[in-house]
Amino acid sequence: MRLPPASLLLAALLGLSQCKKSDPIPPPTLSQLDLLPLATQTGQRTFGCLVNGQAWTPAGSPFAGPLFTAQYYNNQLTLVATRGIVKNGQTISDLIQLNINRIDSPGQYILSRPDTSFVNYHNLVANCAYYTDATHPATVVIMKLDFVNRIVSGTFAFTLETPACGKVVVTDGRFDSRF
Repeated sequence: MRLPPASLLLAALLGLSQCKKSDPIPPPTLSQLDLLPLATQTGQRTFGCLVNGQAWTPAGSPFAGPLFTAQYYNNQLTLVATRGIVKNGQTISDLIQLNINRIDSPGQYILSRPDTSFVNYHNLVANCAYYTDATHPATVVIMKLDFVNRIVSGTFAFTLETPACGKVVVTDGRFDSRF
């Protein structure tokens, strides 16, 4: 027995419509690095890093003051980023400051002198202050230092430790700002 062409087409369509329902694909999870701003060199006014493996970016109320500032004066670059947020019912407030003395060109800078070139990480809630020193230096790589357009951008990393507060490991740091 031969089926008419219309019946054959209907049978094919019915057969194709019997798809099995598949499990939904879970959305991709973001890594902590994905939560950081891109490493740009155009004066975007961005700052971010991983602090003990967790994404850290300036946050909080700008009414309390700027969340990220970059200043260049008398061959000294100072970057200050602050964060004040409430997480799981607890206030988290901290600050990261990079200070580079005698900077006049792009390049790698090792910050290890608390009196001139240093990094400061300060957990304001726990009252823990960390500073670079000879045994705990920070590395800052200035990728762009443009005096005409007043743009500075670069990367940084450091591990600091104090007996009272423990260790803080900062990696994948990046900044891009006008000064």
